[in-house]
Amino acid sequence: MWALSAAVPPLVLVLGLVAAVVLASIDGPPWSFAIALVAGAIFTGVAVVWARMAWSRWRWSAGPESPDLRHGVVTARASLVPYFRIQQIDIVRDPLERMLGLSSLILRTASATSDAKIPGIPVALADALRMRLLTRAGGRRRCRLTSIRRQVPGARTR
Repeated sequence: MWALSAAVPPLVLVLGLVAAVVLASIDGPPWSFAIALVAGAIFTGVAVVWARMAWSRWRWSAGPESPDLRHGVVTARASLVPYFRIQQIDIVRDPLERMLGLSSLILRTASATSDAKIPGIPVALADALRMRLLTRAGGRRRCRLTSIRRQVPGARTR
């Protein structure tokens, strides 16, 4: 999935480059078509290598306090979204993911800057993983609220 999605923009660029050089070669020298093919092969190779690097550097785990997400080719990024901040988890499937039988989970929080995405989840596992993470998020919240209620005199607990 990552290989295809990361390769699409460079391949579109390659197709545009090839079209431009082919159009130029109609009135230009005959070697301009060969230049377009070599440039297309180079861009395609770079796109494939970049996609493999992006895929190999993506990691996530559901830790005891928060999901841990790590990714990045040039800049390594590490994100922790504490379970008590998770308000909603969406399952998203773009056209490419639907073709490949994959889904992405979007972890929503109150802050727009702290949302996180877990891509490449098989469709059969996406809903179960979503429910598992929501249970952890809800369980933590309920435990915290229950402990607060117990401190208030006369408060009822569930």
